[in-house]
Amino acid sequence: MHTDTAPLEARADTCDDRALRTAAMRDVLAVSPGIVPFGVMLGVTVVTTGTGGFAGVLGAALVFGGSAQLTTIAVLHLGAGLLAAVLSGIVVNARILLYGAALEPWFRHQPLWFRLLGPQLIQDQTYLSASVRRGYGAAEFRRYWAWLGGVLLAVWTGSVVLGLLAAPFLPPLPHLGLVGATLFVAMLVPRLVDRTSLIAAAVAAGTALGVVRVLPDLGILGGTTAGVLAALLARRSHR
Repeated sequence: MHTDTAPLEARADTCDDRALRTAAMRDVLAVSPGIVPFGVMLGVTVVTTGTGGFAGVLGAALVFGGSAQLTTIAVLHLGAGLLAAVLSGIVVNARILLYGAALEPWFRHQPLWFRLLGPQLIQDQTYLSASVRRGYGAAEFRRYWAWLGGVLLAVWTGSVVLGLLAAPFLPPLPHLGLVGATLFVAMLVPRLVDRTSLIAAAVAAGTALGVVRVLPDLGILGGTTAGVLAALLARRSHR
């Protein structure tokens, strides 16, 4: 992995737009096998719960977080109030704060408009893709991020629309609920390359399973927080 730690503003912009676009498209292609089934599942869920197609597509574009949107829809469908549903979605998406903190060096020396608008495109797949792009200068990263986030948003929204259109013709598919979990597992496994990552994953999984039995809405947040703390402690003790 490239480990260049020089400040972004100190690096020369050496990639042209075509190279940046190609890199972004390659990264989108790599994560699309997980994104598309998840989006289709969400579209089908929108139809089966009677949430409304327009609301589903608008939510896909604005929230840009399938797990948060799916949680919000599920809570509403179970009869909870709007406030409870929105808070549940916010809690599930709280992990984005951790992604934002990890990506801070990429945004630190960017123009104000990019620091305000760019984070809207932070989610699991954009974080995973951008976190290994350490060699870009500030302007290069902006162009790469725009292509990465913009195209992935189009793929995600299109997948939800596909689910909306396909839902009336599909038989009951209860196993679609596993797609979301499979997506996160597929993202996690390639990152388990050392002792610290294994400890973090084990602690996060154990904590999430324990918390979800008591407070279902806090399972992801609890597991994520515990995993991060475990990784920090493991890394400190390894020094």
